[in-house]
Amino acid sequence: MGLFSKKTKELVYDTAECEKKKALMRKMFDEAVPEGGSYTILHATETASKFQRGFVYDTNTTTFYHYILGYRPADGQVVLVQIDRDLTQHSEAVFLDMEAITSVSYEPKYTQACLQYRKGYGSFGEILDIGDTGSKTMYGIPDTVQAQEREAFLDFLETMRSRLEEAGHKQEKWKR
Repeated sequence: MGLFSKKTKELVYDTAECEKKKALMRKMFDEAVPEGGSYTILHATETASKFQRGFVYDTNTTTFYHYILGYRPADGQVVLVQIDRDLTQHSEAVFLDMEAITSVSYEPKYTQACLQYRKGYGSFGEILDIGDTGSKTMYGIPDTVQAQEREAFLDFLETMRSRLEEAGHKQEKWKR
């Protein structure tokens, strides 16, 4: 280890609290989605930044959106349910239009999965952070470690990529 090299930090989290939050997310997802038990779920976040020029100073505001991402490999359906950071409230379920998705990619450095829509659809796509958070996180839901769930979702995305390639959509290089 050199003088300026960084030692990788271990993620500190409470296993019991993590399991409790996963069970609570499952309950919230089942309330919001019909046949919710047939979906595999994981936590995902999405960010939106807004820059405003001011007279005295400029401001940059970042908003974090928390979701329970549900997917069903049998029919390729993906559902998002927005939740609050405290896991007390949830929104109605939003079913993604899987017919409009033309590209699927994953950025392992940032643990971001991207589902890109076709041109002219009205929205670019969904860029979802599916990483882990420890007990001292400032932006996400604390104690959400989901390594097994993330690997299962990446397997789902790989099968989805192969279906898109068979349909004639060119895919970017896949990194895992």
